[in-house]
Amino acid sequence: MELPFSGKLLIALLAISAFNTGLIWIVQLVHYPGFLRIPPETYANYQQFHMRAISFIVAPSMLAELLLSLAGLAMTDLNRSYLYWGAGICLVLVWAVTFFVSVPLHGTLVEGYNAKGIQRLIDTNWWRTAGWSMRTILLGLLLLR
Repeated sequence: MELPFSGKLLIALLAISAFNTGLIWIVQLVHYPGFLRIPPETYANYQQFHMRAISFIVAPSMLAELLLSLAGLAMTDLNRSYLYWGAGICLVLVWAVTFFVSVPLHGTLVEGYNAKGIQRLIDTNWWRTAGWSMRTILLGLLLLR
């Protein structure tokens, strides 16, 4: 039996969400806490490097996830599901925290080492970590139905 297009889309969404979830957990537990260990005299250069380098990974995966999620809204079997809408709310949370909290914090950290700013980045990133984790769980549950 052929899998309907909405099923294929859901598998793609689950895969990209799982990728982003794995990535955000690495950032949360390893990468951001590592910022606190960078010598203050080299921190600004490192932060600029980080912002450039991570964008090549995060921007395409976030954009693909958003576009695929929007495409899913056109599919009745997906857009009628509370699980799909819950996963969508999680994605809105992730995007909101990314662009209204994380990106501005990174912008201030380009100016130089700031332990309080780094700690705020770590603390507020839990919202993205939780959002992507919950989204992946919801999409997985939807796929199992």
